[in-house]
Amino acid sequence: MLEAVLNWLKRSESVVATIAYAVVAILLMVDVVGRELFSTSFLGMQQVAVYGAIVAGFLGLTLATSDNAHLRPEFLDFIAGPFDRHAVRLGDLLSAAFFFAATHVAVTFVQISYEAGDKAPVLYFALWPLQLVIPYAFFSAGLKHLIFALKPSLKHFTSEARG
Repeated sequence: MLEAVLNWLKRSESVVATIAYAVVAILLMVDVVGRELFSTSFLGMQQVAVYGAIVAGFLGLTLATSDNAHLRPEFLDFIAGPFDRHAVRLGDLLSAAFFFAATHVAVTFVQISYEAGDKAPVLYFALWPLQLVIPYAFFSAGLKHLIFALKPSLKHFTSEARG
């Protein structure tokens, strides 16, 4: 069951991140072609590309968590070693707690943005729907770390991570 949740999250987040990056690439290419060949620029195209990159970047956090490919501090590895079962579990529990706390802060941020009626510059659309990727990414990363703490066998250890 937990493995199915992880697989579904990774698959769906990969699809959305890929679409976001494709949109960014297409928008920037159209903008460059428009400026260089036709001496015209499309209003807001670069801004939308930035928002797409933000979405893809936050989803990159969740995908790195899925693959155990994110950066981690190694300065305490001498105590228990980087692959000690209890140390890895404790690290995942602490990471889950951190990401769940970050989720709370991010939800508050989005709520304040919604209540203030924050709008995107140039295009003037409400920002809060786009900002929802922030608490989602933190929650997803926290959930994955919690699952890894509950069932460490689901955590992927790449050969690069093992040294």
